[in-house]
Amino acid sequence: MDQIELYLTFLKWCLNPTDQASIKDIMEQLDWHGMKLFAKKQKIVGIYWYAMQKHLKLKDDIVLDWMSSSVKIQPTNQKVYQQCVEITNFFKKEGFRTCILKGQGNALLYPNAYTRNPGDIDIWVEGGRDKVVDFICRISHPKEVVYHDIDFPYTDDIYVEAHFIPAYLENPFLNKKLQRYINEVADSQFNNVVDAPDGIGQFSVPTLDFNIIYQLLHLDKHLRTEGIGIRQIIDYYYLLKKWGDSDVSQHNQRNIAKYLNEFKLMKFASAVMYIMHHVLGLEEKYLIVQPNEKEGKFLMNEILQSGDMGKRDPRLKGMRKTNGLQKFLKLEKFKLRLIGHYPSNVIWMPFHDLYVHFFYIKKYQKKYNLPGKEKN
Repeated sequence: MDQIELYLTFLKWCLNPTDQASIKDIMEQLDWHGMKLFAKKQKIVGIYWYAMQKHLKLKDDIVLDWMSSSVKIQPTNQKVYQQCVEITNFFKKEGFRTCILKGQGNALLYPNAYTRNPGDIDIWVEGGRDKVVDFICRISHPKEVVYHDIDFPYTDDIYVEAHFIPAYLENPFLNKKLQRYINEVADSQFNNVVDAPDGIGQFSVPTLDFNIIYQLLHLDKHLRTEGIGIRQIIDYYYLLKKWGDSDVSQHNQRNIAKYLNEFKLMKFASAVMYIMHHVLGLEEKYLIVQPNEKEGKFLMNEILQSGDMGKRDPRLKGMRKTNGLQKFLKLEKFKLRLIGHYPSNVIWMPFHDLYVHFFYIKKYQKKYNLPGKEKN
């Protein structure tokens, strides 16, 4: 095994820890510091560390090395949970229903609600694009409006992405079906209130059924745009376990398959299921479709290259530093590598991106005098 294979095998154990003897050979071959760098690239230090400190006896130098990178994860989670409650209450006072997407909602699915490396706050705000954008531009100084959300500073240290639609597809015909589905289930999402840890308050998160579809759409979008990280895959791992152990899964399996087919997600779902089962060790009973080995290996290779959000993808090195039409053309060419795998959306991407980058974003920048920072 090379070191990446060892890191993944050890990660598989961390998600399903047994006894130390079961991974003794792996531990003897591991580059522990190298694995920490891999974990930092993928934003999964907390996943490794939680299992390591709970189930293993490690040398002091390894403990100190990993502890230095993980010590802030729990307090940062506590802070972000508090921020989610505050932002939810803020919008509620202004008459908006909301739902926390991804992030801390996913963290609540983990065995320990403080082990997920936290990121930005994504919140779905009811009211539609124009109403939400107009409100936020009145109360804050957002940087940009993109097709599905607006970024704005809530306070000096809290940056929020307020979504007017939680997900979209570049294919306009599929997107029309998707938006109809989202509108049909929206009430259930805004009303699905959960308790934040330590009794600090409440906020809404997606229902399990909607989350199964929504987060697959989120992964699919990231593959086509910024790149998928293992952290996002592990989010889906714990979501599948929670959904599979719930009462709703047995009744709604057919609905899940129906929507996967309707949104042309079945092939992508089969790739994700391959990673869930063969890389992360998720039991077959939790899989929503049969794994596809060929697509799964392709997707895993993409994940390893891109890291979290594609920020360390060597294939994109220098590409994002260019501007205007040159940057647009280079990124579109890069995205076309996926056309043989997921053609239904990829063939529409240049047209969608052309509209979004050069017409849609400019319209809102001009209307609200925004500085702008075009997303990809």
